[in-house]
Parts: sequence; C-alpha cells; structure tokens
Amino acid sequence: VGAVTIATNMAGRGTDIKLGEGVIESKPSRVKDPDGKEIDVAECGGLHIIGSERHESRRIDRQLRGRAGRQGDPGASQFFLSLEDDLMRLFGSDRIARLMDRLGAQEGEMLTHPLITRSIEQAQKRVELQNFQSRKRLLDYDDVMNQQREVVYSLRAFALEGGEELKGEAIKMVESAVGRRIETTLADFDSSLDWDLDLVRQDLLMHYLLTVPCFEADGVRPQSVADAKTEGGVAGRKAFHAKLAQLGEHADQVLALVMLNVLDEKWKDHLYDLDQLRSSIGYRAWGQKDPLLEYKQEAYSMFVDLMNDIQHTFTERFLRVQLMFEPPAPPPPPPEPKRRFNALGVAEDVPEEGEVLDIGPSETPSEGEVVKSDPMIVGAGRARSLSGAVAATPLGAGGVQDWSTVGRNDPCPCGSGKKFKKCHGATM
Repeated sequence: VGAVTIATNMAGRGTDIKLGEGVIESKPSRVKDPDGKEIDVAECGGLHIIGSERHESRRIDRQLRGRAGRQGDPGASQFFLSLEDDLMRLFGSDRIARLMDRLGAQEGEMLTHPLITRSIEQAQKRVELQNFQSRKRLLDYDDVMNQQREVVYSLRAFALEGGEELKGEAIKMVESAVGRRIETTLADFDSSLDWDLDLVRQDLLMHYLLTVPCFEADGVRPQSVADAKTEGGVAGRKAFHAKLAQLGEHADQVLALVMLNVLDEKWKDHLYDLDQLRSSIGYRAWGQKDPLLEYKQEAYSMFVDLMNDIQHTFTERFLRVQLMFEPPAPPPPPPEPKRRFNALGVAEDVPEEGEVLDIGPSETPSEGEVVKSDPMIVGAGRARSLSGAVAATPLGAGGVQDWSTVGRNDPCPCGSGKKFKKCHGATM
C-alpha cells in the first residue's frame, strides 16, 4: 500500500496483477501503527495506473490500462499528455491548440475535456492507418518474391523426389533451352536464305555438345525458325536419353545433383538481385510512377531471365557431365621397426613386446681372450654392428694391427664404450 512502481507502458503483459492475499505487506518501519488493522488494498481503490504519454496505438494504451482492475478487482488509470509529445506534435497539435485557446486555457494548466480525448483518438487512428498501409505495402512487395519462390521450390521438390517426374521436367528444360538457343542465333539474320547454319552448328556443339542433323552439311535445310526449333528439340531429347544410358545406374543421382546445384546457385543470385531492386525502386516515384507496379514488372522480367538461365545452365552441365572413378587408395605401408643406439653408437632394432632378438652367439669369451671387432664408421649416416662378442678385458696394444684408421673421437674398437683418445689412444 502506498508503493509506486515506475515501468514502461508495455510492462506486465501476460501477467494478472491480483490484489488481496498476494500483495506484499509494507515494511514495519513505514507503518505508523504496526499494531493496527491490516489495510485492505481493495478498500483503498486498488491499483492505479498513471501514464506519462499516449502510445501511437490504442491497443497498447488499452493493455496498459488493463494492468489495473484485473479479475474483478477495483482499479483506475489516468494519462498525462503534452502538446510537445510526438503523437500530439505530428497529428493533433494544431487542432488541440485551437481548442485550448477557445477554452481560455493558461500555460501549464491541466485540461480534461471530452473533445481533447476524441482528438487524441483521431490522431491515434491516423497513425494506425498509416502503419497499416506500410505493413500492407511491405506485404505486397513480399508477395512478389513469394510467388516466384513457389515456382522454384516446386522444381526443387522434383529434384529431391527424383523418378520419372524429374526426368520429364528435365526433358522439357533441355528442349526449351536448345530451341531458344537456335532461335537466338537465327534472330541475327533477316531472312532464312541468309542463315549461317555452320554458325548454329558450332554454337550448339560448343555449349551442349549437340549435333542437329538439319544443321549439318549433308542435312536438309530448315525452312523456318519453328522447323529448326523442332529439329533441335528432337536432337536434345535424344542426347538426354543417350546421356542417361551412358551414366547407367548413377543416372538418377547425377540428374538430381545437377538440378539441385543449378537451382540453388541461380536462386541465390536472383534473391540478391531482387534485394538490390527493392532498395532502389522507390526512386521511381520521382518520375510519377508507382514503385510497387514498377517493382512487379521488373521482378517478373528478372524471373523470366532466371528460368531461361536455369534451363540453359542445366542443359549445358548435364549434357557435358562425365563420371570420374578414382582408383582405390593403396594400403598403408607397414610401420618401420623401432631403432635405438647402444653404448657404442650402433643402431639396433627395439624388440616388440614378447619378441626376442637374436644377438649372436651365446659363448662368453674367457678372461684375457681377444675378440676382433669391426670398427664403426661415425658421421656417415650409417652404422655397422659388431661382428663378434665383447671381451671381458680390454684389448692390448697389439690386439689391432692398424690403429691409424681409428679417429681420436671415435669409439674405441676394444668395446669399452670410451672414446679412442681416452682408451687405447692414450697409450700411443
């Protein structure tokens, strides 16, 4: 009781503010008589809404008023406005200002009059009508793109489902693309007597890898553009079936992939072009033209070009497609054996778990016996293992016939693991 909550005019939507037992009690420090009777909120008039301005939409104001007086509880609402508010300044300032002058209102004086309330409602209606027209205009623009989307998505549904329906639609696209290509090439000539049939033949061969009998040197010359288009459509149908036979069991999959690829690629480019058109079409109003009507005409022309481009690109890619089968990958090479270096710097295999390496004869030389070993070459990138066992005692000076081949920093051939200069080389 006595609390003030400051919130936006949209606060509390979807929540019923029920008075009574759910009301939080005031803090004891703020109550003059803590031992007195608990104050009933409903008896005080309930929740009172005070609005600092009126919204452009009457629906928002009604929702704000509806925060009070929920489910039979008492409540009230009151709004305070200024002539400097956006709503009053744009739509109702002059009318209400004249009304205030007629009533003799003073600066800063509060006015409550039914005429002012009706003027505010009229201003809100004008704003709502303007917003409605804007939304309707936006919907009209979106409807153009939506109609085109339905056509493209129907073709995409054929590609996803596959089957005979997709093949039938693909045949129509091939026939239409070939016929349009022939008509476009022949349109550059004034008469059928001036037709360059070799030019048409090269154009079809370059784009579609297609040969039409009537354009060959030994073919029957067509008498009209319609005859040439008919011959081209028949040749395109035959080439389509020949490509299906060439693809074999992969024909349906390749046909669907090519169709989906072309549709997605061209449709994304078309959407970008429509966005560019939509952002600049408003300037047509400067020329006393309806931007919406101009947008519909331009968008339809662009959509016709889109469908022709889809048919041409699909025919070109499908009639030229080739399957490439990659050979199976070779098996991975066996792992290289792990190697390590012993105390002499000799590389040797590391045994796997459970594996025993053959390290040579198991005889142990007697004490004082000399066993000749091959010297190891250090620094050449390779190492040779010792050919014999290691003696228990060091070799004498006469154990090696030629010490000149052993470097000072090389391991001593006696097998002690020391450098030659610190072993037998020290006595020389």
